[in-house]
Amino acid sequence: MSPGIQMLEVAIGIKDSLMAAGFTSLDSLLRSNPTDIAAILGIELYVAKLIIDAAKSAAVQYEIEKESDTADLPSE
Repeated sequence: MSPGIQMLEVAIGIKDSLMAAGFTSLDSLLRSNPTDIAAILGIELYVAKLIIDAAKSAAVQYEIEKESDTADLPSE
């Protein structure tokens, strides 16, 4: 399961705008470039770059949590 936009540490309004624009996962967001995100959402480029940075951080956090959950499973 791919981590969702709700993992981003950005304002709720930005999350709502991202989801309304079709960005439903971190993967979909990370496959886009800041220029496209800025144009799609009608925001400044620097804000789109902040969103990408937040997505990268959230993706790393998701991987850490996923590894931690796997480590907690009993071995056979």
